[in-house]
Amino acid sequence: MRYIWTLAAKDLLQTRRDRMAALFTFILPTAFTVFFGLLMGGLSSGSERIPLAVADGDGGVAARKLVSLLESSPLVELKMIDAAAVDKAVDDEQVAAGLLIPAGFSASLDSDVGARLTVVRVLGSTGSQSVEEAVRAAADRLASERLAAAVAVRTVEDSPRAAQVGEIVSGLLERPALTIAAKESGSKAGQIPRGFDQSSPGMLVNWVMFSLLTVATGLVMERKTGALRRLLGTHASRSQVIAGKALAMLILTMLQQVLLIGLGQFAFGVDYLSDPPALLMTMVTLSALASCLGLLIATVFRSEQAVIATTVIASMVLSALGGAWFPLEVTGPGFSRIAHLVPTSWLLDALRGIVLKGWGVPEVLLPLGVVWAFSLAFFALAVWRFRFE
Repeated sequence: MRYIWTLAAKDLLQTRRDRMAALFTFILPTAFTVFFGLLMGGLSSGSERIPLAVADGDGGVAARKLVSLLESSPLVELKMIDAAAVDKAVDDEQVAAGLLIPAGFSASLDSDVGARLTVVRVLGSTGSQSVEEAVRAAADRLASERLAAAVAVRTVEDSPRAAQVGEIVSGLLERPALTIAAKESGSKAGQIPRGFDQSSPGMLVNWVMFSLLTVATGLVMERKTGALRRLLGTHASRSQVIAGKALAMLILTMLQQVLLIGLGQFAFGVDYLSDPPALLMTMVTLSALASCLGLLIATVFRSEQAVIATTVIASMVLSALGGAWFPLEVTGPGFSRIAHLVPTSWLLDALRGIVLKGWGVPEVLLPLGVVWAFSLAFFALAVWRFRFE
C-alpha cells in the first residue's frame, strides 16, 4: 500500500506544477458550465403555461366567459391581441397558437344557428395541439352551460327562478361529479428543470472524462523518460503502479467535482445535496471510471500524439453520446438505447436523478453498478497491458 500512496503523491505533485492541468481541470470546466447553463435557459425555468394569442372580435357575454375559462386553465397563458396580428404571432413563434373569436359569437351561441371558433396553429406542433385541446375543453364547457341553461329555461319558463337558471347550472359545473387528479412523474414536486439543472451534471461528466488526458499523457511521458523502468528497482508490481496512478487521478477528479458541484449548488441552485450519500457514491464512481479508462488508453498506445488523440476523441464521444451535451430525453428511443451502451449515460442518469427526481442510494445503485462493471474491466485490461518499458 505504501508504494501506491507514494506514486499517487508523486503524480499529484507533478500535476500541481503543471499550469495547463489547472486550465483544463478547473478553469475551462467552470467557464463551460456557466456558458451551457445560460445557453439552456439559465436560472429561469420558464412558464409552465403555453402562450395562446386571443383576438376577441365579439366582446359579448359568451366571449368573455370563454376568455375567463381559458384564463383559469393551467395549460395556457393568454395574450390578448388584434385579429390581424394573430397569424404573424404564430408564424414568428411568439405564441404556440392563436384563437379568433368572431363578431356575433355570443349571439350565435344563444340562437339555433350555432357559433364557430377558429384556432390558428402550426401543423404538427405538439404545443399547438395541446393548446387546441385546451380551447376545445373550454368551448365544450361553455356550450354545456348554454345548452343546460336553454333546456332548463324552456322547461321552467314560467318559474320565478328562471332568470337564475344560468347561474345554477354554472355553479353545478364548478362542482363536477367526476374529477381527474394529475400527479407529476419524473421530477420533484413542483420543480421545473432549469438550464443549469441540465447543463451542470453534463459538464461535470464531460470535463471529468476529459481529465483522463492528464493521467494518460503522464504515463506516456514517464515511459518516454525512463521513469517507469526505474520503478523496477522499487519492486513495485504492475498492479501497484496502475493503482497508484489511478488513486492520483481519483483524488484529482474528486477535487474537480467538488469545485463544479459547489459551483452548481451554491451559485446556480442545482440541488446536488438532496441526498449526500447518493451524490458521494456517484462522484467516486465517476472518478474511478475516468481514472481506469485513462490508464487503459495509456497502456494501449505508446506515442504521446496517439494518446492525446485517443483520449480527446474518447472523452468527446462518451460525453456527447452519454447525454452530457444535451439531455437524452430530447432524442428518440433508438438513440437513447444506443447511448446506454456507454457508461457515461448511466452516470448522467444517476446525477440527473439526484438533481431532478430526488433519487437516493437505492435508486442510484443500478446505474452505478453498471459503471463499476465498466471501470473494473478497464482496470483489469490496463494491468494486463501495462509494461515498464
